[in-house]
Amino acid sequence: MISIIGAGPAGNYLAYKLAQKGQEVTVYEEHSQIGSPIQCSGVVTPAIDEIVKIKNEVIVNRIKKVRFFSPDGKSFETNIKNDYVYDRGKLDRFLAEKAIEAGAKFKLNHRYKDHQESNNKIKLKFENEIIETDILVGADGPYSKVAKSANLFNNRKFITGLQVRAKTNKIEDKSMVDIYLGYGEFGWSIPEDEYTSRIGVVAENNPVAEFNKLMEIYNAKKICYHSGMIPLYNPKIKTQKNNTYLIGDAATMVKAATHGSILYSLIAGEQLSTAIVEKKDYESLWKNRIGFDLWLNLKIRNTLKNFSHTDYNDLVKYFSNERLKSILGSHVRDFPSKFLFKTLINEPRLLKFITKAI
Repeated sequence: MISIIGAGPAGNYLAYKLAQKGQEVTVYEEHSQIGSPIQCSGVVTPAIDEIVKIKNEVIVNRIKKVRFFSPDGKSFETNIKNDYVYDRGKLDRFLAEKAIEAGAKFKLNHRYKDHQESNNKIKLKFENEIIETDILVGADGPYSKVAKSANLFNNRKFITGLQVRAKTNKIEDKSMVDIYLGYGEFGWSIPEDEYTSRIGVVAENNPVAEFNKLMEIYNAKKICYHSGMIPLYNPKIKTQKNNTYLIGDAATMVKAATHGSILYSLIAGEQLSTAIVEKKDYESLWKNRIGFDLWLNLKIRNTLKNFSHTDYNDLVKYFSNERLKSILGSHVRDFPSKFLFKTLINEPRLLKFITKAI
């Protein structure tokens, strides 16, 4: 028996992969509905197509271009391989449906409290129930109670993300995302249609002030609001202890440069299902697949964190070069290991920022 705590993308996709392989698996979700509350921008690159095909009803919009703004108001625009803007609630439910069709079970309104291991069994304590399982997976988000109960939480750092769905008359092209450098770590406007956008910021300090600046730019009227703490990847974190595993945000598997985690969570789900079924080492599998790119993303984020507004202005100027725009457009941002060196070779002036990384 395998028990997964958390019915987000990480837990649902893992349940699907395990059930496909004939495993008895149950997903426990504390809320009464899968897919609520929502706590991410809901944008994924086309790299997801190599993992799972998402039905069209889940896709709200397709993004073909990205425009980057510097603090001094200059910008450059580049074509990209089409990103998907998802209805995040529908995405979670879609993956849950696939898991159920494969044979997984789901139990809602089950708030996990802690667990204890005894005689090769794990006793899960919920608010009104105790359940015995053989394997436990924490897919329960940034403040994972499974990680805390297993003494795997350790030293973690977090950053604040704020986002609204809003009405605005400032959308120039519904197929183009705007990224604002120097607004906290960065800000964004992700169109759903001609008049609705997801506007947000990620910031370590003063997130509300930075967020309000963007709202003014877009003359935006809030439809709904959500915020959350985003974990920063920790290369030293342990994701397994005996028969307890961590995945997704619970394992800090977040791209620190963009703060997205859906794709990496699905990839880790594939690796964990293989580790459990074939009795292989989980940490070796996922680190071989995404460990280096997680580390590179962290280095990129820590470098940009030290940028001044002048540095951001220079960065936008350099990337206005057609060669660099071509590199950005021909690669998905999930795997910087595939294009970072090429970028530096084509624009040696970027090397001046190396000191920021030290």
